[in-house]
Order: sequence, then C-alpha cells, then structure tokens
Amino acid sequence: MLSGMNEQHHEEADEGEEIWLISYADMMTLLFGFFVLMYSFAITKATDQERVKAGMAKHFGGTYVPPYDEMAKKIKVQGAENPILANIEVEQSKEGLEITFRSHLLFGSAESLLKPNAQESLSMLIKVIMDNVRNSQILVIGHTDDDPIATKRYPSNWDLSAARAISVVREFESKGYDPKLLMAMGLGSTRPAYPNRDKDGKAIKSNQALNRRVVVKVLAPKAIHTAEEQEEAAIDEANK
Repeated sequence: MLSGMNEQHHEEADEGEEIWLISYADMMTLLFGFFVLMYSFAITKATDQERVKAGMAKHFGGTYVPPYDEMAKKIKVQGAENPILANIEVEQSKEGLEITFRSHLLFGSAESLLKPNAQESLSMLIKVIMDNVRNSQILVIGHTDDDPIATKRYPSNWDLSAARAISVVREFESKGYDPKLLMAMGLGSTRPAYPNRDKDGKAIKSNQALNRRVVVKVLAPKAIHTAEEQEEAAIDEANK
C-alpha cells in the first residue's frame, strides 16, 4: 500500500517538474528572441532601421507608422526662425509627409537654379528628414501656373516644373540621401491647387502664385522595386 502511494507521489512530482520546465523553456525562448531583436537593431544600419520596423510590424500583424508626427514638429521648430521654412506647408497623410514650397521661395522667376538661401533652408529640412527616416522614398513634384513659357532653356511649363523638381532632388542626393529612393516629376500646370482663372478667363494672380509650387513627399518606407514600379507609384502619389 505504501509502495503504491510512493509511486503515485513520485509520478505527481515528475509531472510538476515537467510543467515547471515547460514554463522555464518558454520564458528562455522569449528572452532569447528579445535579445536577438535588440542585437539586430544594434547592428542594423540607420538607413535600414525603419524598413526593419515596418517588416516586423507586418510580420506580427500590425501596422508601422513612421515618426512623421515628430518630424513635422521638428520641421516647424526649425522653420520658426528661418524665412523660407517658416512659409512652407507641412501636412501628414497615411502615405507619409507632404511639404509644400512656394516656387518664389526657392527659385527666381522662370529659373530652376536654387537661390543660395534656399539651399541653406533645404539643407536644414533634409537633415531633419534624414535624422528621422533615412529610407523613405522622396518624391519631388514641380508645379507651375497656366501662363505659358517659351524660353530657349524651358520651351514649356513641363520643362520648367521638371527642372525645378530635379534641382531639389539633387540637393537631397548631395547631402547623402540614397539616390535609389529619390524621384522627380514635373506636372506643369496640369494639377492646380486653386483655379488659375475666373469664369471669364481672367487670371487670378493670387491663385497663380499659390499654384507655382514644389511639393516634397516623404513616403512610407517600402522595398525598392523596378524602375517601372517606382514610376507607377510616383504617378499614383501625384494623383492623390
């Protein structure tokens, strides 16, 4: 009788030990995964960290939102004492961040060469972007009003708007931004933010000034695909 009770007690003790070992093994697995995760962040390049975060969020069924809110605040702080950044528009969307410059802040009339003070302001903006998200795609879109232009260098508004977008993209590249993540697009006068003319066809000068703009879109991190896919993505973004 005692022998049977001892055997039963021994079996219960074994079962208790097994349960304890399972819990201990689970905890060790979680800790190991946690430290691997911390190590991966420690050795990951700054340019890849946002992509790693986005991939992890997707893997665990979540959605990763890059720190655009913080970046927008920093841009506004920088712009408080900067004559150009103080006059830009910063808007957030589900795609990322949209920064709008009025063309006269960056360029002379019918020109695509950045003004010296515009280069300085852009450098400040690019630094804020690179400090927060270095692997976001940057889409720069040039816009004009509907007044025709026909110079030797710029035969049309298409040429002028594209040249201005390219000038801004080159500034990003000169500061070390990955050129594979940069896109430039000129839309001429085809996407006015405000009506260029009234119902009688008379130019609305104030609206035309607002339509002459350069938009910098900081897009959510994504894998770099083919040139054709990037072009399609850029067109989709421009049409939003």
